[in-house]
Amino acid sequence: MKTKRRLKKPIKIVLSIIPLFAIAIATIMYINNSSLPVSSDNDNYTYVNDYIFDDYYPVISETSDKIIRPYNAKEINLYRSFYEKDGTEQEQEKSIILSDGTYVTNTGADYSSKEQFDVIAAYKGTVTNIIDDSVLGKSVEIKSDNNLTIMYQSLSNVYVKKGDTVNQGDVIAKSGKCNLNSDVDNSLHIEVYLNGQAINPENTYDKTIKSLSNKE
Repeated sequence: MKTKRRLKKPIKIVLSIIPLFAIAIATIMYINNSSLPVSSDNDNYTYVNDYIFDDYYPVISETSDKIIRPYNAKEINLYRSFYEKDGTEQEQEKSIILSDGTYVTNTGADYSSKEQFDVIAAYKGTVTNIIDDSVLGKSVEIKSDNNLTIMYQSLSNVYVKKGDTVNQGDVIAKSGKCNLNSDVDNSLHIEVYLNGQAINPENTYDKTIKSLSNKE
């Protein structure tokens, strides 16, 4: 016959207290977590998307106001330069055109290449005229709102028409041939006029209209 062992009374008391103690700890932890502050719209916090300065203005780049070269192909050569009144005698000789037995000064810049290349708009504007001349070849005239006019001549495969609005960098034609540059198969003649005055195209690239106007 086996005898049953009974727990002593102090041990019984301890074992009965343990569950109550655990419940009490869990209750305290829940109350503490519930009392933590929760952010609201009225809290005095500074958020990272706030502007540092009250007077905030977006920064606008002037890059779009700069004239670019009328081509983006490689291996393009300056065939004939603009006639500069203050240029050297040698420079002036290279910028004179023989037309119908008469020598005339070049009012633009002529570019050539071994291969046909895209002619792009050096500046944004509106196509105001398109001409197909027996001497100059096909020409496209583009005027801008700031008294800037650019003539593209010696063209082929013109892709724009009169009245079109073109953006800077748009392909407007292909290089071509004209009687003034009869020894070149792929050429482009460009003339730049600011306030009605012809200026050297080579001196306008990567320049703003404002900076060119200040030099006049």
